[in-house]
Amino acid sequence: MFKFKYLIFLLVTHCLYVSITCSGNTDNRDNREMSDLKYYLNSISLAEQFKQTGYLEICDNNHGTVTFDALYLYFDELINFLQKNPAWAQKLYSAKERFIRSKDRNYYSTDFFCFYDESKREERSQISFYYSTHFHEFMCAHYPEFNKVPEIIKFLNACLEIQKPYGNLFKQAAAELGLATIFSSSPSILFKVIKYLPTYRATKPHYDGTALSLFLDSTDNQSLLLSSYKSLLTIDDFSSPVRKFSRSNNQNSIVLIPGTLLTEFSIYPTPHIVTQNGKTRYATIAFALRPNYSSQKNEFSSLPNFKY
Repeated sequence: MFKFKYLIFLLVTHCLYVSITCSGNTDNRDNREMSDLKYYLNSISLAEQFKQTGYLEICDNNHGTVTFDALYLYFDELINFLQKNPAWAQKLYSAKERFIRSKDRNYYSTDFFCFYDESKREERSQISFYYSTHFHEFMCAHYPEFNKVPEIIKFLNACLEIQKPYGNLFKQAAAELGLATIFSSSPSILFKVIKYLPTYRATKPHYDGTALSLFLDSTDNQSLLLSSYKSLLTIDDFSSPVRKFSRSNNQNSIVLIPGTLLTEFSIYPTPHIVTQNGKTRYATIAFALRPNYSSQKNEFSSLPNFKY
């Protein structure tokens, strides 16, 4: 297994490791875009697709298993480094606390950034990192010492490169929903990488506090269960998305769902849950948020408890 991961590391280092230093150079260079969303909609609107199934599957030709396996390798290296060096973990936490008091935080209208180690919390048993380009730039400007830590900078640079194509996809989706101006000039993207440990256990689905969420990759696609929004939800309503596209070296099956920030436009969120399987798993998700937005209090359908 070590040799396999090391070969992956060598193969993609030249692709994922950009020579960004703490100069704040996080320009969005053009990437190959996903195909027109109309191709996947079968002559119905995206709003109707969400209403019928709760999601839209898209074939992503930008990244496949080679890219994401390398990302998870970098993530493991970061986790190991921070667990062995708590002073650096505390420095990251301090950077996050400083960032959420800055004006750039308003571009995302959330406080979820940086590293969350819940590996010792019973049933949670997960470790995640919430990345954004503004947070990356903030760290480069105010904490140049991070650039001297390979485990940190390699992971951040990989996130930077991988998330680039999805802004255009979110803009396409917003236009298809008749909400072309909702993201102003460009979507506010929060990029989440998560590691589920074998003792992870979830008992209740949830709604994402986003405009749109894009499930980019998972090492276990069958663990994601979702349902279209209904006034009354039961366990039987939840199932794994039907996927026409495969997870392979150079392509991936990605799933787009609405979150809670579009209800004013009569677009309701997709409830979902990641179920346990007793194994270590990884996943990557991109969240499109609304800049300078204050969440409204809405009551959504009650969610059922999953019993194991």
